[in-house]
Amino acid sequence: MNIQSAINKAKHLLKDNNIRSPGLDCELLMSKVLKKSRSYILLNLNKDLKKRNLNNFINLIKERSRGKPIAYLIGKKEFWDYEFNIKEGVLIPRPDTEIMVEQVLNLTKNKSKLRILDIGTGSGCIILSILKERKDYNGIGIDISKKCIDMCKINTFNLNLTNRAKFFKSDVDNFVDAKYDLILSNPPYINQVDLRCLEKDVYDFEPKSSLDGGIDGLSEIRKIVDKSSELIKINGKLVLEIAFDQKFRVKKLLKDKGFYINKVLKDLANNDRCIVSTKIWIKFNMVTFRNNNNGRRNNFRRNDRNFKSHNDRGKFSSNFSNNENFHRKIPNRNNHNATKLIEKYNNLAREALSGGDKILSENYFQHADHFTRIQSEQENIRKSKYSDSTTKDTKTEDNAENKIDIDEKDKKDNSKVRSEAN
Repeated sequence: MNIQSAINKAKHLLKDNNIRSPGLDCELLMSKVLKKSRSYILLNLNKDLKKRNLNNFINLIKERSRGKPIAYLIGKKEFWDYEFNIKEGVLIPRPDTEIMVEQVLNLTKNKSKLRILDIGTGSGCIILSILKERKDYNGIGIDISKKCIDMCKINTFNLNLTNRAKFFKSDVDNFVDAKYDLILSNPPYINQVDLRCLEKDVYDFEPKSSLDGGIDGLSEIRKIVDKSSELIKINGKLVLEIAFDQKFRVKKLLKDKGFYINKVLKDLANNDRCIVSTKIWIKFNMVTFRNNNNGRRNNFRRNDRNFKSHNDRGKFSSNFSNNENFHRKIPNRNNHNATKLIEKYNNLAREALSGGDKILSENYFQHADHFTRIQSEQENIRKSKYSDSTTKDTKTEDNAENKIDIDEKDKKDNSKVRSEAN
């Protein structure tokens, strides 16, 4: 049997099993069997097949007719401008994910020597494609699957990136390392209801751990956003792939962790697919001092309630509350380092402006203006307290002088009364 006849019979079998693009799949599988390019197959359709090659081709067609993805059958997948090795247990790269690579390259075209972290790296296709385009970048990829890490190392070797890319088997919650300039992730984001609605070649063969995003599809995204807020540098970028209906919920998660939303990108089908954000503040550092003070104030409030419960106020006719010692200088604020914060946000604003991000720069300038107003109010409070104490001292002195005059007058009146009595 020649190549043409084998392909025609296989094509009919795939059509009967509702396989998309049966002709293309047959040509790719024949290329796999003969270890030749697809163009060679098309130019040599009349060439006879050896029995061994024909049997191998038939076995592959049977696997494909069951729905097994073509990428797993031929062991590779094209992504961006490169070819990546793929095997079962590793998520197959999608063309829609290439938007992440394109966006990162646009964001970093004027940057050098960046450190990149890829969370849930899979085959490593995203981070390795970026490192291949940027010769002075370094990257680390993590994944909970040993199969994925092994495949990443093979792809790293094939692309000659072993000196600039490292991969580790780790959950994002347990990963501890230095700060990164850029964090990428294509996490599991399909909710459990929609998971069963996927095509059979996806649901039956691709790893569930790379697809299942929990009940609402956001369980892994929450973990990634939370951990990324610790691992990323200030002004660092976080680029996430999301489901078409998750934009607003993911934006809220990012904002709650101190990220500024730069843009939401659409895929080839015009669905929301990728969110780009920038880390602009660290929530932990901003609330630590305030929380400590709140704890101390609460202790005194508890003491105050204890006095009330034992009716000691009426007995001693005194106010035992210590709350007055802990009033904030500005309501709902405790900004003792306003000067440093003004300087910090002004510097960040200038840096963002020099990078061409006017929106982010304006955001930082607003922070600086906020702390400038607080500093001014603090100064006014100090002045008013000083003037009040001065006025109080003056009134005290006047009262003392008046008391002396009254006492002398009383003495004179008393002596006059005594002399008249005598």
